[in-house]
Amino acid sequence: MKKKAYLFDTHALVFWNNKESVSDEFISFFDNQVQQGRLYVSSISFWEIALLVKKSRISMSDVHAWKNEILTNTNIRLIEPSSSEMIDSTLLPDYHKDPFDRLLIVQTIQNNLLIVTRDSNINKYEVETFWM
Repeated sequence: MKKKAYLFDTHALVFWNNKESVSDEFISFFDNQVQQGRLYVSSISFWEIALLVKKSRISMSDVHAWKNEILTNTNIRLIEPSSSEMIDSTLLPDYHKDPFDRLLIVQTIQNNLLIVTRDSNINKYEVETFWM
């Protein structure tokens, strides 16, 4: 049986890395998953974070440095969206309007992952979600 692997939604990445708005159990669980190479992040999450910083919706002094620290100091795996995944994200039913989340949904499906999210709209798709 293949072990489960997880893709962080953007907010889950921020909460886990900054150790805020989540339980100690959440942090410990995903610290363990990243050590075992079962935790993924999409490159689009860094784009979304940069846009949120620009709009002053979150505060971060240097998104590049934050990204580099995560990718250098953890065993988190980076996945890049393919052109097919981008196209497929537009073909999903319109339950969710956010293009970032739609692309994460397709990446979750294509890579056989569970998406770590609090976003209840994602549950409307045929994708397995996870939160603790």
